Amino acid sequence: MPAVSKAQQKFMGLVHALKKGDIGAGEVSADVEKAADSMSDKDAKDFASTKHDGLPNKVEQLVRKIVREYLRETALTEEAEQIDEKLITYGNRAPYGQIVFVAGGAGSGKGFAIKNFLDSFSFKVRDVDELKMQIQKLNAAGKLSIDDILKKFGASIKPKDVELIEKIKSDGFDLKSMNLRNPDHVYALHVMVKAMGIKDSSLAMLLAGKKNPENLPNILFDITAKEISDITSVLPMLLNAGYNPNNIHLTWVLANYSLAVKQNAGRDRVVPADILLGTHIGAGNTVWGIVTSALPKGMNGRIDVILNNRENTISYKDSKGNEMNGAVKGFLSLPVKKQGGSIIPESVWRDTLFNWIKENGPKELTANF
Repeated sequence: MPAVSKAQQKFMGLVHALKKGDIGAGEVSADVEKAADSMSDKDAKDFASTKHDGLPNKVEQLVRKIVREYLRETALTEEAEQIDEKLITYGNRAPYGQIVFVAGGAGSGKGFAIKNFLDSFSFKVRDVDELKMQIQKLNAAGKLSIDDILKKFGASIKPKDVELIEKIKSDGFDLKSMNLRNPDHVYALHVMVKAMGIKDSSLAMLLAGKKNPENLPNILFDITAKEISDITSVLPMLLNAGYNPNNIHLTWVLANYSLAVKQNAGRDRVVPADILLGTHIGAGNTVWGIVTSALPKGMNGRIDVILNNRENTISYKDSKGNEMNGAVKGFLSLPVKKQGGSIIPESVWRDTLFNWIKENGPKELTANF
């Protein structure tokens, strides 16, 4: 019997691993042990080996009823689905037509939040860092060079940035050898990606031929939101493609700034210190302006703020009380707007959000509020 949801497959993967002996009983919860005792090796393997492609994040009501009956018959509790239920969800988990802008300064843990706090399984994630690596791959394949970029797009790059790029080249680096742990190299790659307009052209290709609302892919934009244009520059293309404003959402990942600085230093791609600070100040100003002043035209989905500090993330524990890596049970978030509705009265959330920002953001941020 194949798994019918990704959350169930994730749970059954632990069951199968336990039955194979890849992990010990002390490394999983009591419910995993109970499921392993009650299932045959074949059933556990079938559940665990289901391919992710085409697997829904949440099954339809009738199928869910059948699954729960099976779990009840095998003495398995609903823990198998709790990981799936403890998520911020969008558009009733529609498999199409949803847009989410995930905003947050560099090092705020957006990637962790996307994987663990958001119902993101059905979404195509767009991240500018991936585009940087893409032009490095093109260079390695002999299809793109620094000279090519400067010749075609140099007029749209600031002179001081052209000077930096030229210096990096004169130091013996080409695109593929630029070091993503060197802040100057990371910045130069960012400048070139922006000048080339890769973000817009790749999005246009993704949306090409998808005028039917039922064919519009779920897309998640991993952005800093340093500028409101990170959102507003994309909205016209999305609306023209047929996305409903009620299905265009915003989630801000807010993290302790001091921790973000430490996390940035340990990342594969290090952001320059001044830019790091700017992204946190910019993201805060952008989102605060949206929720206290006016929504961007064309955005009317839900808005949430996640306080992504370690002490606010609750993980599942095994039978020995040890946290299970990658199994998040709960986290702290603040709903600010309902999908298709108005902003929740400020008296409900404003003081809480302001205090979060004051306690966790850079001191320069709340000085602007």
